[in-house]
Amino acid sequence: MASASRISFWQKLDFLPAIFQISCETLAAAIWWPLLGEKAPRTFKRHILLTLMRKTFARLSTEQLQFIAGSTESNYIAWTRAQKIPVQSIQIPHLNTKAFWIGDDQADTVVLYFHGGGCAMPGSEAHFTLLSQIVSRATQLERSVAALVLQYDLAPAEHYPRQITQCVELLRYAITDLKKSPGQILLGGDSAGGTMVFSVLSHILHPHPSITPMKLSAPLRAAFVSSPVVRFSFTAERFRLNEIFEPAPVSTLKEWIANYLGTSGKDGWNEPGQNDVEWWKGLTDVVKGMLITIATDEVMADDVQAMASKITTVYTELTLFSSKNDFHAEPAIGIAVGLEESESARLIISWVVERLL
Repeated sequence: MASASRISFWQKLDFLPAIFQISCETLAAAIWWPLLGEKAPRTFKRHILLTLMRKTFARLSTEQLQFIAGSTESNYIAWTRAQKIPVQSIQIPHLNTKAFWIGDDQADTVVLYFHGGGCAMPGSEAHFTLLSQIVSRATQLERSVAALVLQYDLAPAEHYPRQITQCVELLRYAITDLKKSPGQILLGGDSAGGTMVFSVLSHILHPHPSITPMKLSAPLRAAFVSSPVVRFSFTAERFRLNEIFEPAPVSTLKEWIANYLGTSGKDGWNEPGQNDVEWWKGLTDVVKGMLITIATDEVMADDVQAMASKITTVYTELTLFSSKNDFHAEPAIGIAVGLEESESARLIISWVVERLL
């Protein structure tokens, strides 16, 4: 069961020097910003926010970060209180796994959403807000949709393939318990959650040996992902040059991926970008349409574009959008840090609602 991390007294005490260090490093970055030109984010505000996030992720341990971030459930409860709406959840008993409703649980169509955070951070109030915007826009057009946000277990407490199992079983739950046809189901995710979307699609095409196979009677309505993590090498020169545009440093990404994999190696289910064209044959029978959004300057943009190129060889219903103005997974992260609605967020909302018409 996913829960907030517990830390020692000394780890708590370490927050004091950590705050001082992060503040000093962010101040130094602010001073240098005018000299960076095109090698830095396009506005001072974005530069400071991204620097603050990177320095925080770099300085604090995963356990400290999880202690601050809470759990998907605690964040959902806080969000519902702020919205003055009731808490609504489902549980997959045999996995001791929960998911949380955004919108009417009797809606005709459901979005199964896998949040980002490197499989180390929980779902946040920003994720719930983004999904509520989709629900609200659909409601305005008299379309019935709700979202279920999965609380999958976080690393390093749990490792692959536990998280993919939970994602697959949420889809199975939607079909068998909620009585939804595949055509009434959309999959969505950002960053590592976007990777999970491809993991589920891969499992449907090529059953994972440790997960019960999933056969669909018809294709899913759609899938949308923001900045999926599709390769785990992080060695290209782009990762050094473009780290300044990222909310998390490459060192943290490497740690999170290592924690997620545990003792398992990389394979076609956990690292979808390594798969060849043949792997994606049959995708037309699995999902009717797919949207991928990325930031042009994010460190993993080339990896996503390479994977998308392979997929479109055998699947024509994929739309890839690259924003010159956004950063990695900005549709959700931008909400969390108080930025204006991003290009990618606007596209995701409109694209999803169009799939409901």
